[in-house]
Amino acid sequence: MSFRKFATAGLLGLLTSGAAHAAADQHPKKVGGIEEFRPITDFCGDKPMRVAYSTGSSTDPWRLISRAEFELEAAKCDNIKEARYVDAQGSVEQQISDITGLAAQGFDVIVVRPDGGEALLRAMSQAMKRGAKVVPFYGGTSWPGTPGKDYVGMVTADQNIEGKMAAEWIVEQLGGEGNVVMLGGAPGAVSTRNTYNGAMEVFAKHPGIKMLEDGPVTTNWDRAEYQKVMTSLLAKHDKIDAVMSDYGIGSMGAIRAYEIAGEKLPLWTTRDGNELACYWQENHDANPDFELFTTSAGTWLTRLALRKGVAAANDVENDEPTIIIDPVIDNTASEDAKFNPVCDPELPMGAHVSTFTMTKDEMRAIFE
Repeated sequence: MSFRKFATAGLLGLLTSGAAHAAADQHPKKVGGIEEFRPITDFCGDKPMRVAYSTGSSTDPWRLISRAEFELEAAKCDNIKEARYVDAQGSVEQQISDITGLAAQGFDVIVVRPDGGEALLRAMSQAMKRGAKVVPFYGGTSWPGTPGKDYVGMVTADQNIEGKMAAEWIVEQLGGEGNVVMLGGAPGAVSTRNTYNGAMEVFAKHPGIKMLEDGPVTTNWDRAEYQKVMTSLLAKHDKIDAVMSDYGIGSMGAIRAYEIAGEKLPLWTTRDGNELACYWQENHDANPDFELFTTSAGTWLTRLALRKGVAAANDVENDEPTIIIDPVIDNTASEDAKFNPVCDPELPMGAHVSTFTMTKDEMRAIFE
C-alpha cells in the first residue's frame, strides 16, 4: 500500500472511530411539554453511579421540594449508590468550590441550580472535562456556554415565554391600561430577569401599561421580605393594578401587606402554590379584582435534569425536551373550570399542587 493510500485509510479509520464514539444526543435545544417525559429507568444502565445536586441556597419550600424530587428520582435507579445534596448557603464562591469538589470526588452526574449565575460556568466546564456530566437547570434559554462541552444541557422552563404569558393576561384584564409592579427574587437572578424581559416585550406594545419600578424588586424569594417590600410599594404608589411575581408561596407575604394596609387585592400573576390557591378561594368574594394567573412552579425540573445527566453518563440518547413550556395551572379569568385554583387541605400550605410527580405522603414528609 502506498503512503498516500495508507494515510487516507488511516484518516478514514480515525473519522469512523470518532463517529462511533460520538456522545449520545441529549437534545439540549429540544422544546416541549411534560407529556413527553420518560421514566428514569429508561436511562439507569447497570454501572454503579454517584449523583449530586448543587444549590446556591435552601431557604424556601421550593428548594426543599426540588431536593426531594431529585432524591426520589435517583432512588428509582438501583445502580445509583449515592445521591448527595450540597448547599452553598448563598455564597457564589462556595458553590464554585462545591461543583469543583464534587467533580474531584468522582461524581458521575452533578445537577446544578445556578444561583451563582454565569460565574459558575467555568467550574461546570472544568467538571465536564474531569468526566462528570453537569446539568444546570432553571437558568433560562439564553444561558451562556456550549451544551455538550461546558455542560450537558440547560434544563429549564422558558421563563421568557412565562413572562410574556403573564403580561398578555394582564394587558387583557386591564384593557391595555394600568399600573404594574414585579416582585423578583435574588439580586440579578437569571430566572427573574428572563421573566421580566419577556413581560417587557409585551408591555412595550401597550403604552397604557406603566411599570411603576425600573425593574423587578428584590425579595430574595423570602416571604418576610415580600411583605416588607410590598408594604413600601403600597406606601409609595397610589394605585397598583397588577402584581407580578415569580414565586407563589412568597407572594403570600406580599398579600399579607395588602391585608395590613386594608387595601383590596389587585390582579396577580405568579407560580402556583397550595396556600395561594386556598387563599384565593377564601378571599376572592371580598376582593373581586383579585384574579389569579399561575404557571407550574416546576420543582420537577430536578428530575428531568437528573435523567439527562444519567443518560449522558451512560452514553444513552435522551429525547425528552430540555426546554419546557410550563403549563398554566390557574387562570381565574377563564371560563374553563380546569383553571380554577385547587386548594388541597390534605397537603401542606407550602406545597405546589402542580407537583404531579410526588404522592401526597411524599409531599407531606418534606414539611414534617
